[in-house]
Amino acid sequence: MIGKKLTILLLTSLLLLSGCSLFETNQKKEVLENTSSHENLPNNFTNGETVVSLQSDEENYTLPVDKIMLIISNSGSSNVGFGEQRVLEKFQEGTWYEVSYQEQFAFTDIGLGLGTGEKLEQEMPLEFLDYELTAGTYRIVKTFYINEGTEEIALAAEFEITK
Repeated sequence: MIGKKLTILLLTSLLLLSGCSLFETNQKKEVLENTSSHENLPNNFTNGETVVSLQSDEENYTLPVDKIMLIISNSGSSNVGFGEQRVLEKFQEGTWYEVSYQEQFAFTDIGLGLGTGEKLEQEMPLEFLDYELTAGTYRIVKTFYINEGTEEIALAAEFEITK
């Protein structure tokens, strides 16, 4: 009888502990710690045959934000390459900080490209952010590969989130 009670007590304790650890991992951070590796970034790049631009679908979003679309445009005469990766950053006290994703999230490592005159929309995976979005200035940073992949540039689409 004591063995049965002890087993039930142990199982109950394990369930409670696993429930607490799940609760903790689902909580989003309120403080950003990692500074951006970029300073000021433009939202477009023009150099010879390469003309690429980046923008969000809105300049201003109101909390709660459900969806942010990134619009990539190639109006040049050469192809532009890039990947799925995109980084959300927030501007606080004169510094850009990276908004991290949850540990279990990763972008697919595939190469994408845009031909002349093409546009593409990429949705920001907001549900996988490890940070609760608050009012402020944000940007989405994306890396592009130009000149047949021999050169790398970074562009940013800046926007505001208000209450």
